[in-house]
Amino acid sequence: MSDIIPMDFEGQIIRFTSDGWINATEAAAKFSKRPVGWLRLDSTKEYLAELSEELFGEAVVKGADLHLLVRVVKGRLGGTWIHPELAVEFARWLSPKFARACDRHIKAMIRSQSITYSDEQIVAMLTLPDAATWEKRFSDPFYKALGKLTGMPFTGHASGTPSLFGKITAEWVYGVALPASVYEAAKSRCRPGEKIHQYLADDAMRAVEAQLIAITALASGCVDYQDFVSRCTAAYKRYGQLRLIYPQAA
Repeated sequence: MSDIIPMDFEGQIIRFTSDGWINATEAAAKFSKRPVGWLRLDSTKEYLAELSEELFGEAVVKGADLHLLVRVVKGRLGGTWIHPELAVEFARWLSPKFARACDRHIKAMIRSQSITYSDEQIVAMLTLPDAATWEKRFSDPFYKALGKLTGMPFTGHASGTPSLFGKITAEWVYGVALPASVYEAAKSRCRPGEKIHQYLADDAMRAVEAQLIAITALASGCVDYQDFVSRCTAAYKRYGQLRLIYPQAA
């Protein structure tokens, strides 16, 4: 499966692949629905037949060939994934607002894939020259999840956090959400008492916050640190999601 590019919709992470497939199971769960409810509709079957005729030259609406448009994946990326040409049609069934969010997200991914930026340009767009006012960005549930899987209970920041927590944050939050050049630039600007996130522009901070949510959820389901590292290694290729810069619409 292609790289995963998450979309945050009203606090819930919906995963897309870089080529536009959407995790329909995650999306439907936001609305207390299941993808099968949409797939059983006569209108959906008609749309699948029309689309498959256009894309593949034959009507693929059931049987083994349905995987060309709908895939059921087990394991870490588990769920029903649907073809990018179906994503917005499926999203309309859930809600008009969600459909518009999906449409914007897919278009942004398409635009970003056609533009290349230098490291210097990326750093300039995604970092701040001066530190922003400090805000609490890394919530207690994140640290408690890390405490559970490492056996190092989190009792609050007053008593400090283990260095391993910092290593995890650097590798699996910043290291996945940001290009290395952005992370290093923000880190190098930090003065005593300042945090890396204070030097991140809004787009970069949103990517970090989305990754923080994903890692907190992943960590909460791990039995120990080794399990966590194994799952993270399988899930992420350790380059920043924001290597794809979403340009503003003209």
